[in-house]
Amino acid sequence: MNWAPMLSWPWWLAMASVPPLIIMLYFLKLRRQPVEVPSTYLWRRTLEDLHVNSIWQRLRRNILLFLQLLVIAILVLALLRPGMRGSDTVGDRVILMIDNSASMQAVDVAANRVAEAKQRALHIIDALDTNDAAMVIAFSDAADVRQTFTTDKRRLRAAVDSIAPTYRTTDLTEALRAASGLANPGRTSQIEDLNDIQVAEALPANVFILSDGGFAPPQLDLGNLKTTYLPIGQPTAQNVGIVGFTVDRNAEREDQVEAFARVQNFGSQVVDTNLNLYLDDQLIDARAVTIEPQSVSGVSFDIHNLESGVLKLVVDHQDDLSVDNIAFAGLDPPKVLDVVLVTAGNVALEAALKTSQVTSIANVRLATPEELDSPQFQSLLRSGTIDLFVFDDCRPAVPPEASALYINAVPPESPWKMTAASGPLFVIDSNRSHPLMQYVDLGTVRIVEGSSLELPPGGTELARTDAGVLIGIAPRDAYLDAVVAMPLNRKSDQGTLPNTDWPIKRSFPVFFFNALQTLGGAVATSASKSVLPGRPVPLSVTTRVATVHVETPAGEVVQLERGNTPQLVFTDTERPGIYRVRGADNDRILQLFTVNLFSERESDIVPVPDLQIGVEKVTGTANQEELVRVEYWRWLLLLALVVLGIEWYVYNRRIAV
Repeated sequence: MNWAPMLSWPWWLAMASVPPLIIMLYFLKLRRQPVEVPSTYLWRRTLEDLHVNSIWQRLRRNILLFLQLLVIAILVLALLRPGMRGSDTVGDRVILMIDNSASMQAVDVAANRVAEAKQRALHIIDALDTNDAAMVIAFSDAADVRQTFTTDKRRLRAAVDSIAPTYRTTDLTEALRAASGLANPGRTSQIEDLNDIQVAEALPANVFILSDGGFAPPQLDLGNLKTTYLPIGQPTAQNVGIVGFTVDRNAEREDQVEAFARVQNFGSQVVDTNLNLYLDDQLIDARAVTIEPQSVSGVSFDIHNLESGVLKLVVDHQDDLSVDNIAFAGLDPPKVLDVVLVTAGNVALEAALKTSQVTSIANVRLATPEELDSPQFQSLLRSGTIDLFVFDDCRPAVPPEASALYINAVPPESPWKMTAASGPLFVIDSNRSHPLMQYVDLGTVRIVEGSSLELPPGGTELARTDAGVLIGIAPRDAYLDAVVAMPLNRKSDQGTLPNTDWPIKRSFPVFFFNALQTLGGAVATSASKSVLPGRPVPLSVTTRVATVHVETPAGEVVQLERGNTPQLVFTDTERPGIYRVRGADNDRILQLFTVNLFSERESDIVPVPDLQIGVEKVTGTANQEELVRVEYWRWLLLLALVVLGIEWYVYNRRIAV
């Protein structure tokens, strides 16, 4: 038993004066008025009262006095706020972490899991002592500090009430890092960092994680954090969700589009349901499927004569999580790039830009180095109507109003520098993670001679030889420039000879196809991009488009300005659905992309009983009452009302007698 007084000492002094005043009332004698009555018996009682000469009398045994003093004692005890705590107390510094990811929209509990977590958090806040400080963090795949440390319960309740569910996936790491930074100042929180030094006084805190546990185990050192996990949700929760939905054109039949979906049953019961496919909100196909517990079913659809449009797949089944019962896919409208190749005659390069994959997304026109200084070509450089220029062993006098790829040359009027040629060269490293170098293997390429590049500020090294940087890329205002510091052919006494065997490698056409996508903004497939909620989306819009309008599923229109950046990136992707990218005229659709919750971990809504945080196992606590203070003052007030009722009854009975 412990106590939490609610009054300051002057009020306690005033409260202590009440019992003596009540007792004094019972010491007082009543002044009686003489009354003439015809009864001798009543005369005797009256005469006895007149014999008293003092205002005080001996205190007699009186049940009313006892009841009144008992009421005051109960009220004083209630003001002391007696209560009991379990073996694990809330503590004087509390961090409430409330999961508001997509899985917390499950309705296996009253309202949904977010509402249940908020209710439990408010219960913890109510149990805090007067001087206890707490903070509130909402987390999904990012941490959102709703309220820093405060002892004001009103502000803490408001912070909890402001938390709303999201469609994002879950990651506890960032939220724990924020909490660990407050409790373990000066620490990196990484488990593997054994040399970390504490540089400030630690402030231990109790962390309450209110979640269903649907996230990867965080690899953190909790340090001075004492973590308590409160599982939210029922272990019998049932859910069927779409974990994949793609659409693309049939490679053999151009008039046919294939859509493929993966639907998974995360529950413990067999599910018979229908998958309904909609095209622009019109039902065009349906499939009946039976999915065994904890298994996946694949379903395909064939659609004919579809050039572009929006597809929606709906699982016609009632379960505890509805957000993953709908998925979206789109077919981007046809888009062809305008590409200019300037070369004195390079058969291998021309062949690389005439493959079927390239011709399906780009129109390539040829020009010679002699045309660079012509008025017509100068006008073309400044027109902004070309998506990509490729300069082979030459360069214009001024940079074009477009992205460009230079072979054995550097961009004009730029800080790019290229050394004198030397050789032979051997490729020793390449940046395979960059989109321009994806699937490009240069390890076996032989080079007779080449140069080394000095990149401008902001440049990225893509390939290196024993002589230095061979391939690099760098931004130029709103465009991108890439440079290959070697000629494909070289001149000798015998004529023009190959300088490298790269053109006969498979990676050669792949590199130029990547250039169309990375530098020109081409789209390799007609299927629209799909991202998880909250993730940024790079827009595949040609660099000659300076302003775009993005229409969200809610009907809002967001305007993006390219400015001096070569890549447009859209970040407001909180809501699942289809997003339409239009030009400045807000008419023609340039691109479609979708936001879908394709996450098996998020769709598996059965609560995790225990959490693994670093090397520590945190056992879920089902009984929250063991962790918080149990207050008795409400019951004492109820008892005081009962005693007052008894006192009222006794008093009225005596009056009647």
